[in-house]
Amino acid sequence: MIAAGSLEYAFARMQARLSKRPSEGTWAAIEEARTLVPIHDAARGTSLERLLEILPPQADLQDVDRAARAAWSRAVKEAASWMPAEWGPALAWCDSARAPHPTLMPSLGHPGWRKRWPAGEDDPALDELARFVAGHLARFRIALPHEANTLRRAFEARLLAFFRRHPVQAAAAFAWLALAALDLERLRGEIERRLAFPAARIAA
Repeated sequence: MIAAGSLEYAFARMQARLSKRPSEGTWAAIEEARTLVPIHDAARGTSLERLLEILPPQADLQDVDRAARAAWSRAVKEAASWMPAEWGPALAWCDSARAPHPTLMPSLGHPGWRKRWPAGEDDPALDELARFVAGHLARFRIALPHEANTLRRAFEARLLAFFRRHPVQAAAAFAWLALAALDLERLRGEIERRLAFPAARIAA
């Protein structure tokens, strides 16, 4: 049996969670839904349930944001519980209210994150991931609305490839968290769009 608190255990748990990520068919059903009820139905059994189960019955925009951040906090805490204890501070930084990222996706290139790595740690894979995430965030900030989905899908594909290239490494945990943030932000956007524009036609 693989012991909890090891890289092997963490990677196995993250792989299991990745299997519950929503498929493109699930996302298509969510995007076509006109109300929140079919969104709940489409997301049942996937990792998106974590956000939806926190939402109150009559949610407003602030409720949705709070639910997304609570689901994100839960993902970060889970990753910390799976990983070796020395990575706890670097993981906790990703969920800090003081961390300089208004979105869920942490700015991994920030010195505050690197200072929380275990003493003496020098991981080229983590540096690579930090550059990768920073580049995506920079492009996404200036992207036009019609470019957002293409950028998000390309980023997701690169994150998955990175995760698979770095099994049983600390970098895999942060790639997994980036994927979790991507899914939560996408669902948050879908729900907020319906709340903000209830009469708008939802494109199929």
